[in-house]
Amino acid sequence: MGVSTLCFVLGTTLPVLLAARIFEGLSTAIASTLGMALLTDVVGSKHIGRSLGYTTTALTLGLLLGPPLGGVLYEYGGYFQVFLPAFALLVVELVLRLLVVEPKAPRQQSTPPQGSSASGRPTAEQRPADPGVSDQDRSKHLRHGSQDPEREPLVAKAEDQVSQNAYVVLLCSPQFVVASLGLFVMNGIGCSFDGVLAPYIKDVLDLKATHAAVLFLVLAIPMFILGPVSGALADRCGAKWVIASGFLIVTPAVILLRIVDENATRPLLKLIVLLFFVGSGAALSLTPLRTEAIRVVDLVERENPGIFGPRGAYTRAHALMNTAIAAGSLVGPLYAGFVRIWLGWGSMSLSFGIFSSIVLVLVVMVAGGESPKTKEAQASTSV
Repeated sequence: MGVSTLCFVLGTTLPVLLAARIFEGLSTAIASTLGMALLTDVVGSKHIGRSLGYTTTALTLGLLLGPPLGGVLYEYGGYFQVFLPAFALLVVELVLRLLVVEPKAPRQQSTPPQGSSASGRPTAEQRPADPGVSDQDRSKHLRHGSQDPEREPLVAKAEDQVSQNAYVVLLCSPQFVVASLGLFVMNGIGCSFDGVLAPYIKDVLDLKATHAAVLFLVLAIPMFILGPVSGALADRCGAKWVIASGFLIVTPAVILLRIVDENATRPLLKLIVLLFFVGSGAALSLTPLRTEAIRVVDLVERENPGIFGPRGAYTRAHALMNTAIAAGSLVGPLYAGFVRIWLGWGSMSLSFGIFSSIVLVLVVMVAGGESPKTKEAQASTSV
């Protein structure tokens, strides 16, 4: 990030500015992924929702304060003075990073008692004799180092479990895929307004740039307020219905944006109300979507101890989530711009509503549930 900022300060040609943007993207991706993974390791998945909510609030605060502060510094100080807060924050961030004490090892499942398997079951020598199996057959199994075939554990020992590619395992989980899809769609909808809102209100509604600033502020304020609330609700009540409520708010709000056209009365007021609901729905769903993805990692690890290796899969899970968010940031503005030009503002808002409703249905059907393997194990335990 320091190299990127320095390139922005000194760069006067297009290649240098492009290199600065590349370095900025790389540093943001690395810092965000590792920072979220460290937060998950330190806090634990049980309370990760509220912590991610505060993180979202901090990010939103930066987005809200950055542009006006930069504008004031540029107006009264000049071009180079704009970057002074950036360098100051980089120094503060470097000092804080040096003070961070990382956990020695990722959070692991509790070690089974001595003489028990990784699943918590007693070994073959400790189990009571099965009247249906003869002593001769049982002793033969024990001599060959195998357990009683009638009492083989459903899950292999953690030390015998072969670690698999975490990306493949997570992408084969329907719950994780739905959570990532939700992040992609919701972030795509939110970022799409960056490319279409200001031109639309200027060309069609004859509003000024200051009105666009107010509308973007309306989108961001709910994220600042509701981020910790949605995270705390996800920790307490589960992420599923918090996510569903967010998409349930966003779906009609984006569809109703089609009524704001050149013939609408009080178009600015209608846009403010509808965009406030869009921002509120996004604030309710984005943090719980991350919480749901982390829950999937814990669920897979609990079902298959050691499948992700000794370091776990939190870092790779956050990497996949950040990829989904970045893809939404890239695709959203491009899609919205092309659709608005070719098909119109109404078709663009209707398509957003369709995408949001599809994710809503998938969340209700898939998110928050246990896998068939876990349900089967719980049923056998209860019996």
